[in-house]
Amino acid sequence: MGNSIHNYFDLLQSVNPYKVALIEDGTAYTYGELVKLACYMAAKIKRNCFYKRVHIIQEKNILNQLIQFFACNALGIIPVIVPFDIKLMPDIGNVPENVCMAVMTSGTTGIPKLLYRTYKSWADFFPVQNKIFGIDEKSVLFAQGSLAFTGNMNLYMAQFYAGGTVVAQNQFNPKRWAYVIEKENVNAVYLIPSKLKLLPDIFKKPVNSVKSVLSGSQSFGRDDADKLKKIFPMADIILYYGASELSYITYVKNKDMIMDNSLVGKPFPGTEIFIRDGKIYASNNCQAEGIKCPYPMPDNGHIDAQGNLYFDGRSDDIVIVHGRKISLVRIENELEKLEEVYEAAAIFTKKDNKEIIVAFISVSQQFKDKNDILNKLRNSLAHYEMPSKIVVLDKMFYNESGKKDKLTLASSYIPKVTFYGVGMPINSAFCEPEI
Repeated sequence: MGNSIHNYFDLLQSVNPYKVALIEDGTAYTYGELVKLACYMAAKIKRNCFYKRVHIIQEKNILNQLIQFFACNALGIIPVIVPFDIKLMPDIGNVPENVCMAVMTSGTTGIPKLLYRTYKSWADFFPVQNKIFGIDEKSVLFAQGSLAFTGNMNLYMAQFYAGGTVVAQNQFNPKRWAYVIEKENVNAVYLIPSKLKLLPDIFKKPVNSVKSVLSGSQSFGRDDADKLKKIFPMADIILYYGASELSYITYVKNKDMIMDNSLVGKPFPGTEIFIRDGKIYASNNCQAEGIKCPYPMPDNGHIDAQGNLYFDGRSDDIVIVHGRKISLVRIENELEKLEEVYEAAAIFTKKDNKEIIVAFISVSQQFKDKNDILNKLRNSLAHYEMPSKIVVLDKMFYNESGKKDKLTLASSYIPKVTFYGVGMPINSAFCEPEI
């Protein structure tokens, strides 16, 4: 891309205007049509004078999010897409010069804040990530969910950088996704693990058009990859580990995955990682403004003799109960290794002035008896690691980013959930919100 490109509106204008850029819920838009829609929106924003240096975009619909984002870039103001249902707006802070966008993240205080980015801080890395992810001008990438999720936003822009097409779905409807993936001849799929794990039970036959399946998380292993390979036999299954502050850090492909789903692979080219006192540090040249490297991640980890990074949980996922350190991620991983357990989330809380660990699980069709799960869990966890309570959910709670919503689980623990002590039958009416 030439030096004349300084933001994503410029990028949009540089691509063949007749090429399809976006297919949202079945409606196609070319690059030229997105440019026109962005220009109309820019004129509306300018005419109504309801913008400032930073423009908050709070829209449900993906197309509306994109159009406002590009319109802001056309006007030279800074867009940030925030979750539609957010209750606390981010702290704007000091706005750096020469930035073209911002993404929202939660600070250590729990108050949302903005990470500002120049165009180059993402775009200079697009050729590297696109090569590894198998993205080019022929790519037709399926993705679902809000662009308030940084992973979605980054991969959309990387796809536009390559001159490819994004097939977007607003609603959480896995059966619809399967239909769309086949109908639109999708050749790349991006979903978080909790969504990817739904697909093997939905597809009735293999889909040979898909060449890449991308996901970003620390809850995906060889078993999960093998199940996906049965429906996408020609695909590379690629799991990445990253951070909003730095972008991508490590990746692992299905051929290198092992049964241990804490493996997150080797560094991306141009990225360095090391461990200090159990904490992960990372450095690269695509950090957000004001972020200094090496950057201390909020995660613990270790590196093996072959240079592979393993995710050992977030720093705040290590809790102390009765003087013993316990990893909540380890409990979740051991639960998710069981065939009967689809997903697990462990929280540390207090009840009747006692510190306890509560495990929430959603279960597969193989689930028959909770006591069997507990007996299997005792084979892999020490007695002091065993959860004090287990709650069986109909489905897991997710936030708008599609990640497990532990905050909601914790706040709903009492009194909305009825459950009993370990070893007794449990049920719940929890359901997954629409994403």
